[in-house]
Amino acid sequence: MNVSPNNSKQEKLQSILIIDDDKFIQKFISKTLNQNYLPVCASDGQEGITIAKKQLPDVILLDVEMPGMNGYEVCDALKQEKSTCNIPIIFLSGKTSTREKMLGYEAGAVDFLTKPCEKEELIAKLNIHSNQHTAHKALVTKAEDASQTALIAMIGNNELGQVIQFMESAYAITSFEQLSYRFLQVTNSLNLNCCLFFSTSEGNKFFSSKGNATPLEMELMPALQVAGNRFHDFGCRTQITYPRVSLLIKNMPINDMATYGRYKDLLPSLLGAADAKIKALDTEHALLQQSQSVSSSFQAVNSTLSDLSESLNDSQKNVIVSLTKMLTELEEKLHHMGLEEDQEVFLLKQAEDAINNTHDLSDQSDKLRESFHTITKLLTHLSERQQKILDMIFTRFDQTHADETIDDDSGSDIELF
Repeated sequence: MNVSPNNSKQEKLQSILIIDDDKFIQKFISKTLNQNYLPVCASDGQEGITIAKKQLPDVILLDVEMPGMNGYEVCDALKQEKSTCNIPIIFLSGKTSTREKMLGYEAGAVDFLTKPCEKEELIAKLNIHSNQHTAHKALVTKAEDASQTALIAMIGNNELGQVIQFMESAYAITSFEQLSYRFLQVTNSLNLNCCLFFSTSEGNKFFSSKGNATPLEMELMPALQVAGNRFHDFGCRTQITYPRVSLLIKNMPINDMATYGRYKDLLPSLLGAADAKIKALDTEHALLQQSQSVSSSFQAVNSTLSDLSESLNDSQKNVIVSLTKMLTELEEKLHHMGLEEDQEVFLLKQAEDAINNTHDLSDQSDKLRESFHTITKLLTHLSERQQKILDMIFTRFDQTHADETIDDDSGSDIELF
């Protein structure tokens, strides 16, 4: 094998592999091409195949008649290899028949040169095919880049679609457990092993992609939340922190910076929505507790007023009955008490006045009972209004739809476009 010594130009020159058993032809072509190309020589077919697979030349000049593998066999072998199948092959032959050229074309060659060949013709054909090969490689590179860009865009759209679906399903979520389940569905679809921490009015809650959160995670995550930074990176682990929710990712793809950066852009949107939902659930829980407390207070006041009204009514009746009985007994016994007539009249008048006053009090009691009844009706009305407000606040989507949304595992196959 002979390689041109012009090493300073190797990176700029296109390489030409010459496969020919004739040393004179090797030297002639190498000298002809040395100024414009980087010639590399092989003396037989097997050596040529090895060099072609290793160095991937821009053009191959291949002799047809060689000992061992002939040119057609070498060409066929190179076209079977994925790495060398697109390299243009120009046959060199002392034969000029149409049949020889057809065999070369059938084997996969792009051109045919008759030995001995003219220098100008050789260089002209090499210029054409090497430039075409260079352009082809550039197009392949652009196509691969475009495919990769399209793939990244499709992946990004799928991930964005999952975030959007999570936000839509959040309206139907009624518990922290449902919220964590839907959140971890998204992270599981991204092949992320995560631990989720909720800071709620009911206390701290931990959820994990795999099993339960460890004691160290349950200690570390709230501590990092208190530290206040949005991102905490340590090794392949990253914690993203919001006021009411934190996400610890235990297998961030630090060796794939494009995916790593995409996750760091995507997950905060997911956490922001979860943080808002936790606040809403806390608010709803507080409203529900307050409503239950107010309803209980209304019922207690209503019951107390009703009991007081009944008690007052019974007391009034008992007083009137007692006074009437006393007056009857007094009238019967006055004649035997030896009182003067004016004294008897006075006592009877006093007793009648007392009874009349009692009847007046009874009338006032009736008015008081009516007032109590009005108050109890007002309390009942307020209690019903409170319940209506709660029903309006806690109105959910149809429960069947909500259950289907929460339990649906198809979120990992979302396509936004």
